[in-house]
Amino acid sequence: MQLRDKFLLISLFVVASFLYVDIALAARPNITSSLLLNLGIQYDNNFYFDAFDERAVTTFLVQPGIELGLETGKSDIAFRYTLDANYYDESAEDDFYGHNALFMGKFEMTDRLGFNLSDKFIYTRDSAELDPLGNVATRDRFYQNRLGAIFSLDFQPKFTTKFGYQNWITDYDDDINEDSMGHQGIFDLIHYLNSSTSLDLEYQYWNMDYDGPSSDYISNQLSLVARKEWRITALEAAVGYQTREFAAAGIEDIDVVPYRLTLQGESSSGKTRYSISAAKNFNLFDTNNDGYYEANRFSLMVHRDLTGKITLGLNGYYQNSDYLYIGRDDDSYKILADINYQIRERLQFYFSVSFENRDSNIPDEEFENGRIMGQLQFSHDIAK
Repeated sequence: MQLRDKFLLISLFVVASFLYVDIALAARPNITSSLLLNLGIQYDNNFYFDAFDERAVTTFLVQPGIELGLETGKSDIAFRYTLDANYYDESAEDDFYGHNALFMGKFEMTDRLGFNLSDKFIYTRDSAELDPLGNVATRDRFYQNRLGAIFSLDFQPKFTTKFGYQNWITDYDDDINEDSMGHQGIFDLIHYLNSSTSLDLEYQYWNMDYDGPSSDYISNQLSLVARKEWRITALEAAVGYQTREFAAAGIEDIDVVPYRLTLQGESSSGKTRYSISAAKNFNLFDTNNDGYYEANRFSLMVHRDLTGKITLGLNGYYQNSDYLYIGRDDDSYKILADINYQIRERLQFYFSVSFENRDSNIPDEEFENGRIMGQLQFSHDIAK
């Protein structure tokens, strides 16, 4: 079955989920619906992330879409879809039509049992969407579908258990990169020390299956996660151990001590919001036959409301990628500054400037890219 066919089945399932609401609960539902349209222009001075032959490309963006929501006393459902039409001024480059769909549903099945269902489908050329700790910079076209289903069972007032499943399907248009499917099992045992502090014993099982010569693998990861909330600040800290066993003979198994640390909050006035994070783990995908690496990533996000209509933002990250088998070591960073101006209730202007850089001990893997983007973002409330 092709990925497009799988996406169609998933879409039908999503629609069915929208329609399946208990009549007693849906007596007075809160329904929202909006039409979306983004029009923009984007300039990259090294569109293909090439180390030596930098080629500037201007992209004209047209992104129509729809956003739906349904909320009842026992459920909260949201769906968003946009068509990402990219028109290039590069004569040798065909125009590209991407897709971005997101479904999220939260269901209170009983007083103690909850169910979360999510599905994200993308057809894109943005390699940053591929892997949470990715270090790939290409313009390859790929589909990716991420389906997740998680149950939570409360043993009030001190314990909650979560158990679920996630499925990742990645399918490239070309025959150079390998298609893959990942299956992930999740189990959490959460203990609430008080109303603002909790400890979480988190277990993840990951099975990656490739269609090509790359070896399949199985990962097991066990982590201890601590969470603490204050009035305007929240902290999450996790540390664990992961082993990754490969199916092919001759490939040495690997292990890592992963961690993640996230501090987020806002100012007392609420006008400034921030997030600071650090994480270490393996990458998920063996992309372009580069293998696996230990990634250390540090990220920062700050948003500041200058007025009720103008918001400034600063986002950035630094990542070191230490490859395990090929002697490669990369240092990558990206910084982005943006501004949002709310022109009217349903119309806003977005402008951003960003710079991305990768240094490597392999010269062919180095690149720099600067980007400027401007966008008009319009939404129309159908319900009103």
